[in-house]
Amino acid sequence: MNKKIKLRLEKYFSKDHNKEVEKNACKLDRDQPGNLLTTLTTLRSDLSRKYIISILINEEKYLDFYDDIRLANISAIDHYFTYGYKESRELFEPDFKNIPNTEKLKNGESVFYLEAPRSNAIFKYRITFKEKNNKKSILLDQENSIIEILLAIFKAKEITFIRPKHQDKKINYLINICKKLNVKVIIDYDDLLLPEFTHLIGAVRSGISNFDDTHNELIKDSSILLSADGITCSTQVIADSLSNIVDDISICKNKLPKEYFISRERVLAKKIEDKIKVLYLSGSNTHFKDYSLISGPLIKLSQQHPNLFSLTLLGAVSDQKHIFSHFGLECNVIRLKEFEEMLNIIREHDIVLVPLENNKFNDAKSNIKFIESASQGVAVIASSVKEYSECINTYENGWLCSTEEEWLNTLLHLFCNPNEILTTSLAAYDSALKGYSI
Repeated sequence: MNKKIKLRLEKYFSKDHNKEVEKNACKLDRDQPGNLLTTLTTLRSDLSRKYIISILINEEKYLDFYDDIRLANISAIDHYFTYGYKESRELFEPDFKNIPNTEKLKNGESVFYLEAPRSNAIFKYRITFKEKNNKKSILLDQENSIIEILLAIFKAKEITFIRPKHQDKKINYLINICKKLNVKVIIDYDDLLLPEFTHLIGAVRSGISNFDDTHNELIKDSSILLSADGITCSTQVIADSLSNIVDDISICKNKLPKEYFISRERVLAKKIEDKIKVLYLSGSNTHFKDYSLISGPLIKLSQQHPNLFSLTLLGAVSDQKHIFSHFGLECNVIRLKEFEEMLNIIREHDIVLVPLENNKFNDAKSNIKFIESASQGVAVIASSVKEYSECINTYENGWLCSTEEEWLNTLLHLFCNPNEILTTSLAAYDSALKGYSI
C-alpha cells in the first residue's frame, strides 16, 4: 500500500478500520494486478481511465460527501469498491444518461448472475446445469464481491440476470454499466412472474402472500424487462407471454445432467415391497392449493386401504401426519433437503405425486419434478398441465389426472397392480434420459 495513503489512513481512520483497509488492499493486490482501476483498464485497454471512473462512480460527489476519504487522498473508486461497499457507504451513482456508450467487446465472455446461493435449485437449473459444458462461462452468485462482478462485466459480451429484482439497487446499477459497455443484457425467467398473473401465483392462492403487495412487487420487477436486449425462459408459455417485450426470446428447457441419473440396471433391479411408497414433493409452502387437489383422495384411501401404501410429505408443507395416522396410515414428514439428498429420498419411493391447479401460471411451470423423479427410476402421477402433458403418456411413462376422481382411481388401481408401477417407472427413466438430460 502507498506509504502516503497509509499515513493519511492512520490519521483519519481507527486502527480496526486501517487493518481492514490493509487486508482488503492486500487481497486486491493478490487477486488483481494493481488496484481495481488498473485492472479494469488492463481488461479494456480501449477505454480511458477517466471513462471507466465515470461509469462506475460519481467521484466528485463521493469525495465531497466523505471528508475522511478526500482528506486521506484516496481515490473514490478504489475506496468504495475495496471496502466502502462493505461498509454500506453511499455509492453516488454516475449520471448514466449523459455518458456515451462504448463499442462492444470482441470475443467477450458469457456471464450469469443470480443473487442466491449456488445450492439454490434455480441456480442449478438455470446456470450450473445449463453451462456445465461451457468452461468459459463466468458464473456469479451472492457470495461474489462487487469487485468480482465488475471484473466479469468488463470481460463480458453478454450477461444473463436470473430473476432480477427491481428493488435491488445493485442489479439496476450493474445493468446501467452493462448498457454503457455495450454488454448484451439478458433476463432469464423460469416462472410466469408478471403482474397480470398475480391472482394465479401459488403463494397468493395459498394465502401466503397478499395480492396487492405481490401485484405491486411484480409491476416493479417486470419493469426491469424494459432494459433487456434478450430474454431466455424455461417454457413456451413464458416465451409467448413475454413476446411483446423484446424480439430476441429463446427457450432453454430445464434439464438434468446425466451424472444425476442412476444406472438403468438399478432401475431394473427395483422391487415393490408389501406397501406402495408414495411421495408428495411439495417444495415451498406456496403449494397449499395444489396439495388440496389430492388431500381428499389421500384421506379416503387412508381410511379404506391403510395397509396398501405409506405416505411421505417432503418440503415446506403443513404437518398432515396426525390426520393420516388417525386412520392407521404410515405417514412421514420430511423438511426441505439439499438437492442430492432430495434425489436420494425420491429413489427410496415408488410413486411421486405432482398435483398442480389447472391454470396458466402452472401451465408455464417446467416439468422438473418429472425429470428428477424419473432420473431415480420413479414415475409420477401429475396434474394434466401443459409441460407435464407434453412429457407424460398415461400408463406408458407416468399418469395424468385432471379431477379428484381420477387421482383416487389411478392411485387405487396402482395399489392393486404394483407391477405396472415398475414398468411405467422404467419407461419414465428412459424418456427422461433421452429428452431431458445433458
